[in-house]
Amino acid sequence: MACSQITTGRSIGECKGIAGISEFYVANADNVTAVGTTGSGATLQINSITAGATGVFYKYPQIQETSSVTFTPTANVQNASLFYEMIATMQFSNYDASLRYIVQTLGENNLVIVAKLRSGEYIYLGEDGGMDINGGSGQSGQAAGDLNGFTLTFRGIQGTPPKTLDSTFIASTGWTDLINPTLA
Repeated sequence: MACSQITTGRSIGECKGIAGISEFYVANADNVTAVGTTGSGATLQINSITAGATGVFYKYPQIQETSSVTFTPTANVQNASLFYEMIATMQFSNYDASLRYIVQTLGENNLVIVAKLRSGEYIYLGEDGGMDINGGSGQSGQAAGDLNGFTLTFRGIQGTPPKTLDSTFIASTGWTDLINPTLA
């Protein structure tokens, strides 16, 4: 296994950040044919996504403090192995026929997911092998303020932490043309 050299440290930062997910963009993994990158090491980012058509990513806005993404490194020194498990948790409210269909289709497909963090960064999940549903729950809720909908979790494994999308790419039609304007 090729190993990289440590080439930079990291400061605490000038100001406080904010956590959470503001929206997810989801596509069938088969529809993404290539992912291009720019930079290397600490500056490596995705600067292009090629798909078989336009509008392959569907947008799912998230209510603050209801969804998350985790990346867990798992290493085995004896076997010289290291991988990163990614879990994306999405919440959908107001159960109806269209939500039932969304839950069904997300569960039946191998996906790639772009998570937009509340900080403004975009993270690409499922680059190596996609993301598959691995759990969740649907509920009617009991009290008036309870969730009436679904919480779904998706899991993927890859050899490196997920990459971020370059801000120039996000602002370009290369990204915006990939987003389907259809909302349920």
